Amino acid sequence: MQSRLLRLLLATAGLLILLAGSESRATPIGPSCGTCQGSVYDLTYDPIPVASTATTDTWRITLSVDTAGYSGSGEYLTTVAIKVASHFVDVTLVSAPGFLAYWHEMSGGLAAAGCTGSGSGFDCVAFQTFLSLAPTVPGGTYAWVFEVEVANGALFTGASQASVKARYVNSSGAKVGALVSEGITLSATPEVPEPATATLLAVAALGLTAARRRATR
Repeated sequence: MQSRLLRLLLATAGLLILLAGSESRATPIGPSCGTCQGSVYDLTYDPIPVASTATTDTWRITLSVDTAGYSGSGEYLTTVAIKVASHFVDVTLVSAPGFLAYWHEMSGGLAAAGCTGSGSGFDCVAFQTFLSLAPTVPGGTYAWVFEVEVANGALFTGASQASVKARYVNSSGAKVGALVSEGITLSATPEVPEPATATLLAVAALGLTAARRRATR
């Protein structure tokens, strides 16, 4: 009887742990993708909208670039762009490396010369002050946080459905190396388990401990 109870509790605990750990995880690209140049790029979103209307949702989206392994010849990372839907209603840059005021956000994609102002669904941010204050590479992990308003159900959450671009430059501000342009999976950030799930995990753990104690008597 005790061994049967122990097996049941083990199975239950394993299932609950699996469920608790089954939230979406980030799906970064790099360092060895086609144009990644040794950096690792990660695009995530908060699964709870910042705001919603009858026709739109506003999502908080974070682009992170880990440049510790950057292998190109650039010195700074000055421009990035993301695409998370075919079209967007509005985009706000919430935070960026260094001071937010150093960055200029505009709709459109990214090319060799910088933000293009064209390209449906893309949003681009570029460093606009003294180049020496821009994010240096190789360096740490830099993050840009956007609030993107799109039509209900329009967010690109399929595998490699979203896009990321990045531009590395030399000390003169000229692009060096490839223009980063890759498909990427927009992943939901892990959520804290709901209270009910947390309670079940605690109960299972207590039951498992008690069963083990009885089995060793």
